[in-house]
Amino acid sequence: MNTLPDPRRYPARGEPDRLLEMARASLSTGDPIARSVHNDMLLSAIRACYAAGSDAEVAAALAAATSAAEHACLLQRASEASEAPLATGEIGARLFALPLVVVAGGREGATLGGALPDVDAVSALLSEHGALGDVQRFSLGNALCTVDRLEAVACGELARAQVDTLARLAPTFEPEPIVLSSADESVHLRFLVGVAWVSSEAKRWIGARDPVGKWATPLTHMIAGQLAQPNVTVLPLARPPVPLAMAAALGRAAAAELGFQLFVGGALRRARSSTGEPTVIVAAHRSDDDAAGGEIRVTFSSPFDDAMCDAWRWPIGPADDLAAIAASIAGLLAECRVEGVVLVPEVQPDRHPARAHERLLLTHAHLATDAPQASSH
Repeated sequence: MNTLPDPRRYPARGEPDRLLEMARASLSTGDPIARSVHNDMLLSAIRACYAAGSDAEVAAALAAATSAAEHACLLQRASEASEAPLATGEIGARLFALPLVVVAGGREGATLGGALPDVDAVSALLSEHGALGDVQRFSLGNALCTVDRLEAVACGELARAQVDTLARLAPTFEPEPIVLSSADESVHLRFLVGVAWVSSEAKRWIGARDPVGKWATPLTHMIAGQLAQPNVTVLPLARPPVPLAMAAALGRAAAAELGFQLFVGGALRRARSSTGEPTVIVAAHRSDDDAAGGEIRVTFSSPFDDAMCDAWRWPIGPADDLAAIAASIAGLLAECRVEGVVLVPEVQPDRHPARAHERLLLTHAHLATDAPQASSH
């Protein structure tokens, strides 16, 4: 699949911004050592902003970013700045979150509890397998909270919080039960939030690049057992624990990818059992609600049935790696041996031109009337 067009509308380069210029300096160099130096300078500058209560300066730099790379560079440093540096011999509190992508189905109206009845068993398993690196002491809350609750905690707030404040904050994340709107399998994103006590001597603290360890399979079985309901299948897939400020983005990405896998499986079964091989259209759509965001929309339709339309919408944030998302989509379609894939090379509108209340979903019927300019791959 060729590269999809970027539907996000970043601002034009405006007045110089010191934080943004630091990010650009980091991105413009091909020297890893120089890039590390620029990143450290940016991290120190953002930490100084948070210490002074100048969160607005960081937010302004993010809003002024003119590309996904600039936004991602700033966001990464802002996330790192949410953890205050430790002096030699010091022990500090760190909030972290364990993303859980829960696949559930089987009984419409079933409700899975929003809290784990035995979170101590989960903590013991994570500790046994060293899931938090060199951290020896941590406390895990039992609430399964939503991504919105995590995003409500700002990086600056975390950076300025005292140790006792962080320790009190972890148990305050509200539980959110999972309600199944149908019997079909569906994907739900939840997080377990905890506080870890980290020593300055610790050689490794959890991070976004940590792989899923040997703890993942037993943890899935353990949590599935605690959430079990009659006539309901539950598959809670855990991602590695990460610092709180990074958890929302990583969780959203994992949920989107797994949701797309479920969608493709179901759409292919329906198409192949009724009309045969589908036409799959992959298109980038801008967002009328968020200029910095957009969506990749994948539709399954048929030349033999104009009423057939299965669609998946993959949201794209301002810092997301569009090329990686496109590669994930292309890889799964290839793995499923879907040959009739059509890539739309131009950014498409959010809404249907004739029915403004409907989001535009391109189907085989559009290709027949030459509505979008598309190419097959």
